[in-house]
Parts: sequence; structure tokens; C-alpha cells
Amino acid sequence: MIRLAIVLVLCCLLLPAIVSAGQVNSFIYHRFDDVRYPSTNISVDIFISQLEFLRERNIPAVSTQDISERIARGDDLPEHAVMITVDDAYLSFYDAGMPVIRDFGVPVSLFINTDSVGTPGYMNWDQIREVVAQGVEIGNHTASHAYLVEKVVGETDDQWRQRIYDDILTAQQAFELELGFTPNIIAYTYGEYSAEIIEIVKDLGFIAAYAQQSGVIHQQHDPFTLPRFPMGGPFATLADFKSKVAMKALVVAEQHPSNPIIVDPQNAPVLDLYMPGISGSAAQFNCFAQGGNRCSVSMHQERAAGWYQVTADEPLKGRRNKYTLTRQAPEGGWQWFSQLWINADNPPGK
Repeated sequence: MIRLAIVLVLCCLLLPAIVSAGQVNSFIYHRFDDVRYPSTNISVDIFISQLEFLRERNIPAVSTQDISERIARGDDLPEHAVMITVDDAYLSFYDAGMPVIRDFGVPVSLFINTDSVGTPGYMNWDQIREVVAQGVEIGNHTASHAYLVEKVVGETDDQWRQRIYDDILTAQQAFELELGFTPNIIAYTYGEYSAEIIEIVKDLGFIAAYAQQSGVIHQQHDPFTLPRFPMGGPFATLADFKSKVAMKALVVAEQHPSNPIIVDPQNAPVLDLYMPGISGSAAQFNCFAQGGNRCSVSMHQERAAGWYQVTADEPLKGRRNKYTLTRQAPEGGWQWFSQLWINADNPPGK
């Protein structure tokens, strides 16, 4: 018995430090009951049914600010929680989404692109102040809502960095003027970011940044590439919400490259992932790429155990694409990881 106890203690001490201490399944919404824009819209009735599902299952909805601070500090996350975020501050959130939020008493974060405030179809500052007083958290979504990784024709690298820096800072100044505070969380416009954008965001003092690739937030997550499951268009259903709430984190401790910008658009990017605690055949993973492409996972031949390599059969199509990996969790259910890729040679909107 003593020998067995010693073995158990040693096993616990030798477990990878990357074991997740909780998870948050984060969701991004845009418009509510605005059928003119189906790709970013959700029916209020479906939104209500989603929040009813959380309440019935006793799954807590948590504060984006709290979770951002926990990740920045390296603190534990809740065992299983859901985060509700809304981008762009469309008027439909105020008219149709916010009454549901009030009825259910769940936390919500609103990421605002400040140049649009008060223009047709968007909330004005009085409405924003009203929802802030009701507990809505505010995040930066830039001033102009530009494609951040794009350079203007003739723009140097230094000029581009200064323009993006100024754009985000302009939004911060508007928040200070109108609300009396500046947010320390930000959401990348169109979900696009790069290593350089992350450095700008860090320089401006943000503690966390949210993108739009799908995935589950875990304690060891990079705080500047936090994923969110989309809830618009074909994804805006109760069934899809339930399946995404059930997803578990596929914890990636290290990856190469970390920059999502595709360097060679003529070839599919090769992604190396280190997933400690996972061993064995690459056949345990499912791999998906967009646009009818196929991707595959193999055990890395030049790295230690726990390293896997992911690539697609053909060059990635479109401006934004993803490698999405799923794996059946040992305790049941499915784990999920998604890597964003951006082909900046393709114009925005493609």
C-alpha cells in the first residue's frame, strides 16, 4: 500500500502542467431579430431558448471581464461556463437582445466600434450608457472597424502600425470621453489579427483580445487569441448551441507558426502542435478545412512525443480559412481546437 501511494503521488507530480483547470465556451452574437442580415442574425426566440437551456442545465454564464482577468493572471477558470459577447453595438441588440439579457440576468459584453455609434442602425451613446448602468461590460472594437491586417496602398510598415495604433487609441479616447473609463479587453474586427496586431494591442495596455475562430477557452490559452463560437446564420440554432456548449478544450501548449498570416499562398500552411498529455496515433484526430479541402494530422517526425503536424491537401481558398481539429475525449464528449489562417493577398470580403 505504501508503495502504491508513492507511485500515485509521483504520477500526480509528473502530470503535465498544461492540464486544464476549467473551461469557458464563448459565443459571439451580432444582430437580433434583424432578418435583413441573415448571416449575422439570430432569432430572439432561439436566443431565449439558448438561455433557457443554460438555466435548465445549471451552466453559468460568466463575465468576460472576470474571465479575461483570470487568464491574464493564470488563475483557474470555472469548471464549465458559458460567455455571451456581442459585437458592433447594432441597434437590434438594444431593441431586441438586451430585454432578453435583462430577463435572464446573465452577463454580456458589448464590443463597440466607436465611429459607428449614433449612425443609422447602431446604438447611440445614451443607449450605451443606459446598458452600462444595467451591467453590460464594454470592450474596444476599434474606431473605424477596418481590416486590421490590411495596408493602404503605398503605406509603409511603420505607417500601417501607427494607423492601427491610432485607430484603437481613438476608440479608447471616445470611451473615456463618453463613459468615463477605457476598456482593457478588445475584439479584433472580422476576427483578423497577426503577430504585429497582437503587439500593438499589448502596447496599448489590453489584457485580453477576442477573435472569431471557434474553440473553447482554457486556463492556459493565449489571452490575445481567445476564440468564440459564432451564433449567426446557419449556426444560430438551439441544436448548434447545445453541441458547442458540450465541446471541451483540446489544449494546445505550443504551436508553430502562431501567426495566422499565410506566408506562401501557393502551398497549404503546415501547423505544428504540441498537446501534452495526448499520445498515440494521429488517427485519433478529425481534421477539417473549409472550401471542400481536406486536412490531415500526422505524428511529428522531428519532435518529441505530444507533437503533431497538420496540413491540408491543397492551398487554402478564400481570405479566411481554418484548420479545425476534434478528438473524442477519454471521459466522453468531444474536444475542439481551431486555427485561423488569413490569406492577405485576397481582398477583404473574399
